[in-house]
Amino acid sequence: MMEATGSYEALIFDLDGTLFRGQTAIPGAVQALNALRRHHACRFLSNNGERMSSNLAARLRGLGFELEVDEIISSADLVLGHLAERGGPFQILALTSDDLSRALTRQGHRLVDDDSAEIIVVGVDRRLTRERMVQGLRAALNGAILIGTNEDPTYPGGEGLRPAAGAYVGFFRGMGFEPIHLCGKPNEWAVRTALAEWGIDDPSRCLFVGDNLRTDIAAADCVGADSVLVLSGVSAESDVATSDAKPSAILESVDKLDSNRIEAIASRRRTLADQADMVRTVEEV
Repeated sequence: MMEATGSYEALIFDLDGTLFRGQTAIPGAVQALNALRRHHACRFLSNNGERMSSNLAARLRGLGFELEVDEIISSADLVLGHLAERGGPFQILALTSDDLSRALTRQGHRLVDDDSAEIIVVGVDRRLTRERMVQGLRAALNGAILIGTNEDPTYPGGEGLRPAAGAYVGFFRGMGFEPIHLCGKPNEWAVRTALAEWGIDDPSRCLFVGDNLRTDIAAADCVGADSVLVLSGVSAESDVATSDAKPSAILESVDKLDSNRIEAIASRRRTLADQADMVRTVEEV
């Protein structure tokens, strides 16, 4: 069990678009996060399916963020976790990054480039060509199952939005093949698996912070947690009205998040919970 500090057991931060864009930290994010760490347990759950947690930790430290490797989990890490649950080793066609491909090999899987694949792992593949798409199609037609790192359509880069894993998964959907599992937010298995890895027993006692309504805020919703939408990445404030997932608070950037705001969000949750208890009591009377 993680020891609770403050009103929440942990603050769960997204990375791309929340703490950095491309190779640059969001203005004020380093100072804000490092200050929050003095009073709150901070963890990082990313839909980055290209990089393993060790690679992401090195990148964040290079930008000035203070953190430990075991405080980060990426959707690439969760791919390995899902495969371990399925058994294996497997023959895998890896339409992914080099970092994830190497991790699959270290886990004992055999990487193949033909229709002998039992599993196709799909993420951001910067080497994707028509020939590799044909390989994927032939493997799928031969019975290979499809596992995606996540289904984000885009992610915020240093010079604007870029195609994310969901765009690559979309190639297969367009050919008639649906992934049997997605290893990123807002998949409930992915969220609960990451939290359990950190020893978090009650997900509802977490505060999620991210820039994407469809992933970060929806991830909080699926486990009954509070959330903060920051407007430094994918989603705009105007998107909230049409979104099924509603944040508990909206901030311009993570540098506006401090202990006072966190306590205000938690206090609002306690007030709503007390009101719900009062309604149930009246109904019972």
